[in-house]
Amino acid sequence: AIELRRAHLRVAAQLSAALAQKRRRIKPGEEGNRRLAIYHCSMKPISRATGRSAVGSAAYRCAEKLTNKRDGITHDYTRKQGVEHSEIVLPEGSNADWARDRSELWNAAEAAEKRKDARVAREFEIGLPHELSAEQRLEAARDFAQDLANRYGAAVDFAIHAPHGESDVRNHHAHVMMTTRRVGEDGLGEKTYIERENKWLLSNDLPTTDMQLRDIRQS
Repeated sequence: AIELRRAHLRVAAQLSAALAQKRRRIKPGEEGNRRLAIYHCSMKPISRATGRSAVGSAAYRCAEKLTNKRDGITHDYTRKQGVEHSEIVLPEGSNADWARDRSELWNAAEAAEKRKDARVAREFEIGLPHELSAEQRLEAARDFAQDLANRYGAAVDFAIHAPHGESDVRNHHAHVMMTTRRVGEDGLGEKTYIERENKWLLSNDLPTTDMQLRDIRQS
């Protein structure tokens, strides 16, 4: 029990220190540019309770054709326009190369959950300033995704979308999907800390979900 509590405290320290560590990587003179990088961030679950699947959501956001092995439904969004870039990032030092395959990753996420109302992924939507170049927007989105992967030990799949239709021509944004479980060499493991109930988090000296989201928005 003592070792488990020590482990919880270490994770709490890592979560609270993530922002400070990211700031230390900023070179002198770049502070203003970094503050500009992400100016909007919202978070929502992808849940079976609302009729959604991780496979279908990933296919739509990345404009791909993916088949959900759980129900046999094929989601084909290859004709979708406006997806400028998509990429899967893993925690630094991870050996989970299997998770770089989008179909394998999100089918594993579906297979890991048994409940009919299970949360199968967590999505963040981030705004990317139109003042940035395409390369700078990619760097900002990739940095955000990598920070999530490192914080939670999860696989993170992001797609950058260009403004579309009659929407604001400045509305560059990225959809960022994160697994609800930690990713490892042999598959998905235990739930990430952001998926835990607040009562459990507080009892283990860990920040609540809202506190974690606030820290993520500030990163």
